[in-house]
Amino acid sequence: MASTIIRNVRVFNGKGLSEPTAVAFADGRLVDADRAEGVEVQGGGGTVLPGLIDAHVHVDDREQLSEYGRWGVTTVLDMGARDWSAMRALRDAPGVATVRSAGSPACAVRGTAVRKMGYPGSAAVAGPADAARFVADRVAQGVDHVKIVLEEKLPFRPKPLDAATVGAVVAEAHGAGLLVAVHATSPTSFRIASDAGADVVTHAPLAGRLDDGLAREMARRGAVVCPTLIMMKTLVEHFPFPVKPRSISYANVVDAVRTLRRAGVALLAGTDANSDPTAPNTIPHGVSLHDELELLVQVGLTPVEALLSATSSTADAFGLSDRGRIRAGSRADVVLVDGDPTTDITTTRNVRGVWIGGVRIH
Repeated sequence: MASTIIRNVRVFNGKGLSEPTAVAFADGRLVDADRAEGVEVQGGGGTVLPGLIDAHVHVDDREQLSEYGRWGVTTVLDMGARDWSAMRALRDAPGVATVRSAGSPACAVRGTAVRKMGYPGSAAVAGPADAARFVADRVAQGVDHVKIVLEEKLPFRPKPLDAATVGAVVAEAHGAGLLVAVHATSPTSFRIASDAGADVVTHAPLAGRLDDGLAREMARRGAVVCPTLIMMKTLVEHFPFPVKPRSISYANVVDAVRTLRRAGVALLAGTDANSDPTAPNTIPHGVSLHDELELLVQVGLTPVEALLSATSSTADAFGLSDRGRIRAGSRADVVLVDGDPTTDITTTRNVRGVWIGGVRIH
């Protein structure tokens, strides 16, 4: 593959922007620009970012992955796929965003995932003794990580997974070398996920305040949180049930993110983007990650912290050591934007060029 050199750009280095320089890649990897020869692209003083990563999506087809690419999102982490055969075919599709998936998420017997959303009955975990079977099924499929759906205990609703079962699934997954993400939307479910040793907690409490002590415990353990602000805000504004409890508020979500940040918990940018008519709300693919970055800044992250949440922080959390940074040897997932997103996060939308694995797709 011929080399590509993008000239006259500033590079996001994790702390700010470099002086004007060049970025080069060949054979799908970033290389030393001083030694590269090949096709030249004039950057026009723009900014080069590592390909953005959405840490929480639900994808069904190639067109959705293509839409991510058009918006500079070069890797997406799927948190629940009904059809593993279809997902497996998408995992290495060329010319679109890379997807990594959990396959079927663990849920309670008669949980929403199997009762309403079309996931197979084998996704239900009947108790701690059933955890080994569930994880073995995921290992046999070849999933990239494990997802657990920890629903809330509500009147007239099926009983959610208990703490012992969540802990057993986490332990079995870790024993198989798999990272675990847990869906949690209340202080109670955050506590269960943390006590179980979850690597990633996704979403944020809608009702009630997240305890500072729990946030500090999570920071000490190295757990990370993907708050999916765009989904939580949408849920509050367009509540999917006839009656919305007074305790449910986006202010609780904002407070939780600020508490987690203050405690030193790494925050990941994720949207819960989906096109699923059975989901509580749909979120558009691709563009919504830019909405998420803006919301993260609105609740108190600096633009640099927001950029890290969609690049190296997520890459590190999910063990994607070949991406998330602009450095020699890394995968050539590269985004060229106009403006300085380290001072104005909205400029991430100004996408001028996108390369995935060194191939220009936009």
